Amino acid sequence: MIEKPCRHCGTAVAIKAYRANTFKYCSRRCAALAARSVVVAECGECGKKFEHISARCNKAKYCGRRCYHRAQRRLGSVAHVCRHCKKRFRDNPSKKRIYCSRACSGKEAKKTWRAAYTTVRKNMQRRGLLDKCNRCGYSDVPAILGVHHKDRDRTNNTPENLEVLCPNCHSLEHNKHVSCARRTERLTCALSSGPKIRQDRQRGFDFNFNVMRKRSLRFS
Repeated sequence: MIEKPCRHCGTAVAIKAYRANTFKYCSRRCAALAARSVVVAECGECGKKFEHISARCNKAKYCGRRCYHRAQRRLGSVAHVCRHCKKRFRDNPSKKRIYCSRACSGKEAKKTWRAAYTTVRKNMQRRGLLDKCNRCGYSDVPAILGVHHKDRDRTNNTPENLEVLCPNCHSLEHNKHVSCARRTERLTCALSSGPKIRQDRQRGFDFNFNVMRKRSLRFS
């Protein structure tokens, strides 16, 4: 181990020998402070010279808080009207304020509908829309109510395209669009697990519901 001083603060640091040529600073703080470049500017209020980092060259106008507040008081104030509560208030002309407080800003934000497929239920609960089924009026357990998309597009989450349905109404809504052929196919797949139908399939025989009905009558 060898000791080398930090280039910024001069603190002696014990390092390994292989870092003798690459060591510069004792910490990240010293590395950041050493990378800063200082700029001299003139205060816009009192004319005093002051220093600031180069990153604030377009923002640093005053030497301190006292000069800043003194300059703001000289600018005066203008009247604003809150967008939510319509209350009149005054503030600095450089601040283009829309709301009088954070409370009004939050209440107004809740009115704006920005729901996605993953947050549409949360948005509807927040507005008290998820309370009963829009068709049968079920409201005993609101937690089981679902949100139905009328055009079957989950990305279209506009309020006009959403409908609150209970599990029964939701199932009926989606089942009525299933064609008769698709229902027949589902029932065929369900009944095809029987041993007799598997044998017919292996022999190459085609079957339908009439054949199934006759077999059920034959063996009943």
